Amino acid sequence: MLRGVSAATAESPVTNAQEDAILALFRSLEETDRREIQSAAEEKKRIRDIEQRLKELTEALADTKRPA
Repeated sequence: MLRGVSAATAESPVTNAQEDAILALFRSLEETDRREIQSAAEEKKRIRDIEQRLKELTEALADTKRPA
């Protein structure tokens, strides 16, 4: 369930009220719904990672095109 979550985050004993509410809702769902939510969250993270990488590459490319 915690694929892609850093070890520091996964081991953190401190949670806030929003996280508790989300976990309670998540746990109340059927397994099929849980898998769909996990899949959507993983896709969202993948897209954010790709967007961040694209930004970094775009900036690096712009730096190489600047006159010295």
